[in-house]
Amino acid sequence: MISCSQLVSDLKNLGIHPGDAVMMHSSLSALGPVDGGAQTVVDALLEVVGPEGTLLVPAFRDSVWGAPENFTNSDCCCGAKNRLCPSQQPGFQGIIPETIRQRPGSLRSCHPTHSWVALGPAAKNLLSGHAHCPTMCGKLNPFEPLMKYDGAVLTLGVGVDSVTLWHYYEEILQVPYAGHFWSCERHFNHCVGAKRIQYEFPGIMQDVCIAADILKTGKVGRGSSGVMRARVFDSFMATIFADDPWCMGLRPTNRNDGNLVQDALVKGAAMLRAWSRGPRRPKKSFDFPPASIRPFEAAAYVREDCPSFAGCHNAGGNIVPMCHANGRHPELFRLGGVFDACGPTQCERCSWNAKYPLSLT
Repeated sequence: MISCSQLVSDLKNLGIHPGDAVMMHSSLSALGPVDGGAQTVVDALLEVVGPEGTLLVPAFRDSVWGAPENFTNSDCCCGAKNRLCPSQQPGFQGIIPETIRQRPGSLRSCHPTHSWVALGPAAKNLLSGHAHCPTMCGKLNPFEPLMKYDGAVLTLGVGVDSVTLWHYYEEILQVPYAGHFWSCERHFNHCVGAKRIQYEFPGIMQDVCIAADILKTGKVGRGSSGVMRARVFDSFMATIFADDPWCMGLRPTNRNDGNLVQDALVKGAAMLRAWSRGPRRPKKSFDFPPASIRPFEAAAYVREDCPSFAGCHNAGGNIVPMCHANGRHPELFRLGGVFDACGPTQCERCSWNAKYPLSLT
């Protein structure tokens, strides 16, 4: 059995320090058999960061692919006057975050679907801005104050694909391919407008972060874990988006199979080249504000000459042009087949269309 003292030693060796504010994504099972389970893991984390440190964990509800009643906090009363949320609804992010949420003194941010929980002296400062964040991961989310603390992003037994804040620059830059937006819930389904490299090929992004020297990895218990300092992670994200605003979205090179491997490898290599040239910042927003993607509305135009075009398909009596490069849509995926593998076309917001506009074809 893995003891609390072993976890403390492993976390220190990984790079968690006294006084750290730690944004954590985690898996208890990946650590191996821990004596005392999640309670012991939380005790070890609190011992390492000490009385001046703070733990920050996701208390996200279920995804849009789950049961509708699990999508939001039903007892959430967030509003302009409520900078913290009294919701007692459990999150869907595993037993370690739930254990922290249930600890006396923990606080919860105000967001209907993607709230965070923090425990420690910096908790209120980390969480209070989230009530005014127009989306999930954009401006005023807890990652911004975490950078002021120069906190740590800890992937405890999981990979960097679990880090939600990869979407940070997509949201603040208002990139064209951002995804489907629910205004009342302030929720983005980021994967409608493109298939994301970190989800399709998590190993590639893990290797990119290690090669870029922004991620330190090591054993915690019996599992592999990693740490990124928040300011360095932010600088890396800013740099890769300044180099290529489409860097996180993948495109197939062959319309017959929708294979994304080649583009993932090309984009991963480009990220490393951009980082090797030194940190940069994106110069401007793309000014595509959050919006709903309505699959049954007539598209402005459809590029059937594009390698990603997946044909037009019948969706309950509606003919919808589909795209291999886009992720599934919450109104379509339950139909199965192509609708659970592709998304509706969005040619006017697509990198291929921008590179090869209609006037040049």
